[in-house]
Amino acid sequence: MAIPINEDPYSAPIIRMDKEDLDNAPIAIFRPRSLAAICEMTKFSKREVQIIYRSFKQGCPTGIVTLEQFQEILTQFFPRGNPKRYAEYVFRTFDRDHDNQINFEEFVTGLSVITRGTTEDKIEWIFKLYDVNDRGIVGQAELLLVTQSIYEILGRNVEPPISRRVIIDHVLDAHKKMCQNGESFITREQFVHMCMEDKSLCESLALFDTIL
Repeated sequence: MAIPINEDPYSAPIIRMDKEDLDNAPIAIFRPRSLAAICEMTKFSKREVQIIYRSFKQGCPTGIVTLEQFQEILTQFFPRGNPKRYAEYVFRTFDRDHDNQINFEEFVTGLSVITRGTTEDKIEWIFKLYDVNDRGIVGQAELLLVTQSIYEILGRNVEPPISRRVIIDHVLDAHKKMCQNGESFITREQFVHMCMEDKSLCESLALFDTIL
């Protein structure tokens, strides 16, 4: 979700909902913690949190976004592709309490990891993205699912079109690099270690950096 964080801050109070929002909201309102608390949770400044909150609130007045809303947002950014599966995988990494919705705190925390986290933080997030079944391990099937979804989001923006064979070869190459001892799966610890040691492997798995 592309959200500007370098614009001038808004002058009105930020971490609150307007009365109109409270009266007309179709579902329960999520009330985020104080601005200072959110800054401590993330690597954003107060000014940046204010701007992110304004953008988030504009699209999600209740302070909560569902999977369907998240998919619709990405569809607006990528009308020539099909981002629904990719959006589902990203949504799952942000939904920390697994209640099938993302509140503002979950969103801004996830955004902080992706944009301001250390290299290790980002690699751990990549692993979580590929660990689609929350098993703590990633194999060829998981790699293929997420990689396919990344190419789907690009859609007709890729010229010439990328064949499924190319995608499979990309996945097999990445899997071979990660599982050098013949294992079928790789754990989070192994994944982080391999990506920290092999920059090219990390880059091949982080195609989403140019998308999100």
